Amino acid sequence: MAEKVSQYALIVGAAPCADLAFLRDHLGENDWTVICADGGLNAALSAGLKPDYLIGDWDSGGRPAGDVPCTTLPVEKDFTDLQAAAHWALEQGCRELLLCGCTGGRLDHTASNLVLLEWIARRGGNAVMADSDNEVRFLENGTLTLEDAPHYHYLSIIPLDKTVKGVTLRGVKYPLEGADITRGDTLTVSNEPAAPVMEITVEQGAVLVIRSQRE
Repeated sequence: MAEKVSQYALIVGAAPCADLAFLRDHLGENDWTVICADGGLNAALSAGLKPDYLIGDWDSGGRPAGDVPCTTLPVEKDFTDLQAAAHWALEQGCRELLLCGCTGGRLDHTASNLVLLEWIARRGGNAVMADSDNEVRFLENGTLTLEDAPHYHYLSIIPLDKTVKGVTLRGVKYPLEGADITRGDTLTVSNEPAAPVMEITVEQGAVLVIRSQRE
């Protein structure tokens, strides 16, 4: 077990990323437990982050490092290193998870990582997935309030269920009130913030809330 475990976990995946400077807007003053999933170790070290825990099968550039606690996974397994890292964080009591190094590499990994946000939510966690241009959240049967800081040019709602009911968008250029949206439709793609605070409500169903192309 890592020496330091807080309710906040930064999980660094192995997808390529130029640097992690964008994390400053997300980390704030909270005390973060840094968990590296396999090759995420290299990105973390390059960013000057001190890993608290390592987990992986070491097939994507990661490795046990000094006295940092780690778990070595078999190469042939029924889950990804990133899911194993998220599972470990939740088991330790972390509830606010920030995931990076999870997009822009293999498309199958990116797709599975995005829906991993739902898996985390169903186990009591609240997760944000971020890269230098995007951040993604999972929302189901509830309301999400977002400040327009850091500023992103676009806000998109991607339905995960066949039909998502009672979608209300406020504080945006193209508001909605109690609309039903269907999976595969692009009605709620490329909206834009129009107020300091945006509010997204889903009465029934699950969506991904994606903010893109930040300044």
